[in-house]
Amino acid sequence: MRICLGSKILFCFGLMATTVSFNLSAGEQADKAVRQVNQLIASGEIKKGALLRIVAKQGNIANFLGQDLALKELWQQETGTFIDANTMPQKASLDFIQQASNVDLTIARNREYPDLYHQNLIEDLTPLAARFGFDLVADTDLILPEMQSSFNGKQVAIPADGDIAVLYLRRDLIEDAEKQKAFRAKYGIDLNIPQTWDEYQKQVEFFDQSANGFYGSLEQRDQASAWMFWMLRYASQKFPNQYLFDKEMQPLVNSQAGIEATRSYIATLPFSPEGILDPKSNYTFTLPKFLNGQGYSMIITLAGAKILNLPHSKVREKYIAVPVPGNKSDGSLNRRTTLIYGNNIVIPKGAANKELAYLFAMWLTDPDISKQALLARGGFSDPYRYSHYTSEQMEKVYSKSVLVTVKSDLALAVPAGTGLPGDTEYISALNKQLFLASQGKVTPEQAMREVERSWQQITEKYGRESQKTIWQNVRALYPGFSSKVNE
Repeated sequence: MRICLGSKILFCFGLMATTVSFNLSAGEQADKAVRQVNQLIASGEIKKGALLRIVAKQGNIANFLGQDLALKELWQQETGTFIDANTMPQKASLDFIQQASNVDLTIARNREYPDLYHQNLIEDLTPLAARFGFDLVADTDLILPEMQSSFNGKQVAIPADGDIAVLYLRRDLIEDAEKQKAFRAKYGIDLNIPQTWDEYQKQVEFFDQSANGFYGSLEQRDQASAWMFWMLRYASQKFPNQYLFDKEMQPLVNSQAGIEATRSYIATLPFSPEGILDPKSNYTFTLPKFLNGQGYSMIITLAGAKILNLPHSKVREKYIAVPVPGNKSDGSLNRRTTLIYGNNIVIPKGAANKELAYLFAMWLTDPDISKQALLARGGFSDPYRYSHYTSEQMEKVYSKSVLVTVKSDLALAVPAGTGLPGDTEYISALNKQLFLASQGKVTPEQAMREVERSWQQITEKYGRESQKTIWQNVRALYPGFSSKVNE
C-alpha cells in the first residue's frame, strides 16, 4: 500500500482503483439547465462553443468531470459549449479567489462565504436563481440547504459536497470481552459507544498504547483546523446551543462553556502521536494512521468511510462510524456537529460566463447527475442530497450503516465558523489560542479571555451594528433556535 501526503492523497490512498459501474442519466433539473443553455445560445447571449473555465481542488476536480471524463463529454455534447478544467493550489479558496483571474466557476468552504461576499469576490446568485427558476432552499432533497448555499439571506453558493464531522472508532476493540471487563473494572461503567465527551476521553485513555505505536486519539490538532474539533465540544455545552455570541454580539467564549470545551480539546494530546501539533499534521497525517490500524478514534467527515472501506484498509469491517459525543445539559444529552470541510460551488465576481457557469452548476448538482459525479474515481466530494444516502451505489462505497449514522446527525449541525464577515480573523484568533493552549503556553482560561478580547476588536472593526444584524440570521440556522431565547 502506498500512502502519500499533500494534494494527491486520494490517488495515493488507492481511490483511483475504486470502481462503481453506472449508466449516465440526467434528471429534470439537469434537463432544464441544458434547455436554458441552448436557449441562451439561440438568442446569442452565449456563444456556441463558449469555454467554461473551472478551477477546483485536486480532490474535487474528478467530481466535476465524471468518471473517465464522462460528465464533461456529456455536457459538451448536450450544450455545444466546452469545459477547461484545472486544479487550484492547495490554499484557502479565499486566498485563491483574491488572486485568480479568468475563472468562471470554482469552490469554497461554507465558512468562507461571508468573507468572499463581503470582499466582493463572488457573485450574488440570487438574481440568477430567480431568472432561471431554481430555488435551492425549497429543494427538500438537499441537506442543510440554507447553511450550504446562503449568506445573510442571499444565495452565494450551490451545494456540491456534504462534510459534517463524524466520529470513527474501532468497533472490534469495543466489542472485545476482555477489554469490556477491564474497562468496567477501571472506570465503573460499561464500554459502549461514547455518549458524552467525558466517556469518550475515558476510552481514549483506556485504549492508548502510544509506546507501542497505537494511539487513543487520532483527532487533528494542527492550528489551521483547531476550531473544527473545538466547536463540536463547545456548541453542545448548553441546550439548545452554546452560541458564540449573544444577541448584542458580545462573545460568549470566555465562559465555563468555552473553558470546558478547551480543556476537552487539549485532553486528547497525551494520547496522540508525536507531531500531532505540526502545521502539516491535518487529515493527511491522521487518516493514514487510522487506516493502518494505529489508533482507536478519529474524527473526520463521511469521506473517511470511503477510504477505510478500500480493499487494502487494515480496519475494513473493524471500525464503526458514530455520532460525535455531546454534553449533559439539565440532565439530557445534547449533541452537536458542524460542517467542517466541504467544497461547494461559487462564481467569482465578474466571471466572463457567469450564466453558463450557474447553469452548469445546476446541471452538475441535479439528483441523478450528482450521483454519477460523486462516484467518479479520485473524487473526494461526499453526499449532499438525501437521495444520495439511500442510493445502493453509495452504500457500496460508504456502507449503509455509515450513511444511516451521518444522515441521522444532519439535523444537529451548527453553521460552520462564525458565519460573519471577518470570519477568517475570528477563527484565526480562536485557532491561535487553542494552539497555544495545546502547547501549554497558556491555560484554557487565559486562552478564552484572549479570544474574547480579539473578537471584540474584530467586531468593532467590521461594525457592531451590522454584525449584530447578520448574527441574528446566523443564529436562526442553529438547530432548535428560538428567537425568544436571549443567550
